[in-house]
Amino acid sequence: MHKYELLILKSVRGAGKQELSRLMESVGLGKDETLWALENLKKQGFVEIEYVDSKYFALSDEGRRYAENGLPEERLAKKLGEHKIMVSELKSDDERIGMQWLKARGLIEIKNGAIKLVDAGDDAGSKLIKEGALLKEILSGNYTGNEDSLSDFIKRKLVAVRNIHYIKSVAITEAGENALGGKHAEMTDAIDRNIISSESWKNKEFKTYDVNVPIEKSVPAMRHPLKRIIEHIKDAYTSMGFQEISGPAVESSFWNFDSLFVPQDHPARDMQDTFYISNPEKIAVKEIEYMNRIKKAHRNAWHTAWKEDIASQMVLRAHTTSVSARYVYDIMNAISKGAYYDFPIRLFSVGRVFRNEAIDYKHLADLYQMDGLIIGKNLTMSNLFDTLKRIYDSMGIKINFKPSYFPFVEPGAEFYAQLPGSDSAIELGGAGMLREEITGMKRNRLSALAWGAGIERILLVKDTSIKSLPELYNNNMGWLRKRRLI
Repeated sequence: MHKYELLILKSVRGAGKQELSRLMESVGLGKDETLWALENLKKQGFVEIEYVDSKYFALSDEGRRYAENGLPEERLAKKLGEHKIMVSELKSDDERIGMQWLKARGLIEIKNGAIKLVDAGDDAGSKLIKEGALLKEILSGNYTGNEDSLSDFIKRKLVAVRNIHYIKSVAITEAGENALGGKHAEMTDAIDRNIISSESWKNKEFKTYDVNVPIEKSVPAMRHPLKRIIEHIKDAYTSMGFQEISGPAVESSFWNFDSLFVPQDHPARDMQDTFYISNPEKIAVKEIEYMNRIKKAHRNAWHTAWKEDIASQMVLRAHTTSVSARYVYDIMNAISKGAYYDFPIRLFSVGRVFRNEAIDYKHLADLYQMDGLIIGKNLTMSNLFDTLKRIYDSMGIKINFKPSYFPFVEPGAEFYAQLPGSDSAIELGGAGMLREEITGMKRNRLSALAWGAGIERILLVKDTSIKSLPELYNNNMGWLRKRRLI
């Protein structure tokens, strides 16, 4: 018999029925240890346990605030008194909520924008005070009423009802008394270094454990799924020899669009797709020589006017590819001046990007993106496909490619993954070989592979419990606690 079981049997012997809290105090054990020992004793028929089902009432954050300050309708009724108040004078959310509940109960009338208590509202104050007192009783733990009295508060989500199943009392049985009368070999419940080295385990009796025994619910700390996948991505890149880079979230249109060979009349630049900054509205591009080269390339390729005024517009970056564009310029500029690099150069970035899009299950206006960049000699699309497959394989995702067009790469491709339990595939990102107009180098000398991909979409593929991207930003602790640990 385990020492905890002996302690409990000795404590309940001759004590009649004993409450759980008193039993825990007398034996000096924690709740989990006590429940575990009681479950074992019950299975052996040594104790009888009386269980009770009960309801527990808990206040929401809003309900707690009303318990402390009074119901909104109660406070507004006091404020009204014999006077009228204009609807336009209700400044706070609580006052507007109070008006809605007073109106729903027929306690006020609103005419020409003025609010007034009606005859039915003469006794409203005392009734509302009594109702508010119920919240105060729940807050203090003194509420002894039933669920029906709280039905309105439950509908308003001010009060939550929780069913609890707990031990009311414990009593020893005749079999338990008999067990205490015999000899008790102490059973071992743990193995340590001394037991192993001395081989004393050969002469010991070990206690078996039942992993199905109920224990007190615990809420372990958990990393957010998005945080976990970002860390996983960074580990995947660094394990393949990539170096992390970063750049500004507020950019000029030059680095966000022009340097990536996006025409100045491209639809993506419209207000419908891009967030423009009003203060400051513009920023000068310092790399004059590079800007002139990009301007010339735009005019030769797109046969349209190119305006520095448009390139200097300030925007929230629409992709982390703007970070790659800056590093491509810095590296290629340094090489042209005689700098030496060990090739291939492998870089990646992870950061937030902003797009003026309608939010749905796979689109967000504020999201995370990863970008990859490889600069080297004799690079081909095969190198690109192999790199991307290895990155996504590390996350347990199989990807497929198909040709696609992006202004800054040629050739270009999109990569997709199958949504679990569905015949549909979801686009994860785009990739390709950077154009010579961007790198400023002939491909027979140096070439660059680049790709960009959304990070939140990976979770739609990996975690079947996540049905839409907005779920990741709902600030729901209950939702987070139900996530998988790995």
